[in-house]
Amino acid sequence: MNDSLIKRMKEEKFSLVSIDLFSGPGGLCTGFKWAGILPLIAVEWTDTTVETYSVSHNAEVLHLSQYATEHGLDKAYLNSFMKESTRTLLIHGDINLVGSEMIVKLLKSRYGIDSKKETVDIVSGGAPCESFSLAGTRTLGDERDDLFSNIVRIARAVKTKAILFENVKGMFSKRDSNGKKGAIFEYICDTFEDPKAEVSYKLASRNQDEILLKACDYGVPQVRERLFLVGIRRDLKDVYFSYPEKKYGPDRQYPYVTVEDAISDLPQVDMGEGGDVITYKGIKKYKTDNQKRFVSIVRGEYDAEGIHSIFPKHLIDNKVASKETVSVHKGPGHVKRKQELLALIPERSTMRDTYQKLEENGELDKYRSLFPNVIYGSRNRRLLWDEPSFTVTSHCLDEMLHPKLNRAITPREAARLQSFPDWYYFAGPYVQFHGDKEQDKYEQIGDAIPPLLANAMACQFVKCLPSHLK
Repeated sequence: MNDSLIKRMKEEKFSLVSIDLFSGPGGLCTGFKWAGILPLIAVEWTDTTVETYSVSHNAEVLHLSQYATEHGLDKAYLNSFMKESTRTLLIHGDINLVGSEMIVKLLKSRYGIDSKKETVDIVSGGAPCESFSLAGTRTLGDERDDLFSNIVRIARAVKTKAILFENVKGMFSKRDSNGKKGAIFEYICDTFEDPKAEVSYKLASRNQDEILLKACDYGVPQVRERLFLVGIRRDLKDVYFSYPEKKYGPDRQYPYVTVEDAISDLPQVDMGEGGDVITYKGIKKYKTDNQKRFVSIVRGEYDAEGIHSIFPKHLIDNKVASKETVSVHKGPGHVKRKQELLALIPERSTMRDTYQKLEENGELDKYRSLFPNVIYGSRNRRLLWDEPSFTVTSHCLDEMLHPKLNRAITPREAARLQSFPDWYYFAGPYVQFHGDKEQDKYEQIGDAIPPLLANAMACQFVKCLPSHLK
């Protein structure tokens, strides 16, 4: 590890380094950095998501399309990144085209990390979850089922000490091409633990109850379940990873962080109000200790309990964000029909419940034209002030209504429910056709790993892996 990287790590309280694959907008990166883990290399293919990550984390971007062109490989372009640096390098492109040799060379030339002598501590990644999700088509033999193998490939190439794999709960029951239920999960576990591999890993656990974490148990104001597989290199006999303690909830250290704790301090904006950047006046008196802790974290003013949440200097210097403002807090503008529909849905209710109640009372004909032809249970649901939110998904604009105001949530409210800090920059349009390569702000936020959930896992790595700093 070169001297400049060691100096940065000491100054900014980092003790471990990682590689962040399938990085998305940087939810895992944020939680890792709060715990003292610095991602050196990241890989992401979506254009707007790359911009979100690079601006928020001051990452240098290597565009694979500029390296591998129709005229051949541009070695001069690649070599321009092979110089000593302490900045995270974000590789923009298809992970299948990111060679293991390239990663090894970048680690050595940029950061002074020679895999023959030392290595990164963690290679992490959450391969696209669409084929695993219970809500998806779950196609047998989906090629995305094997994207995770890139995590193992790169982990073995750099001889990382640990692997972290994140995905949706649906992976537990995903069938293989022969129709065997749960076969994909077992296949992934067996791949990690392949005893014939030159570099093999031992899973900390395969127990589904242990590896499935609920975000609200770790301070995220959201009931979101994700599985986390952890592999430790087999030759590290004295390294034992244990899953994080559940600190939030009934009879625990803290009560759950509620929607009110998470978003009630934000400036109130009605439908069509707010903007890209608006003034944030803060909060004079916190209603709960939970609210004080959570708001301090997302405002970049918290440094305790393994969470070093400090407002990034580069964002202030580049005038991307400030401590007196909040960004992308813009109330969606709904068409008249949608406005009238939302006005019908009372607090603590949903579109489906409202439809059924009108039907029971014989009033449905009067309002039938306001409702869609198909009433999906996940659409247009009021958030509850006194509970964590339901899962923030990439479709959250269509699913989540403000607890009291007649509008869908703003991107910033969605980001708060995911535990992203207020300084976080989200690129791209507010709304885009779902599935377009240019992801909109809502889709990026909904697809991300909640930073506080990532932080809970990161703190466990910090506990069990030796620091690079003497």
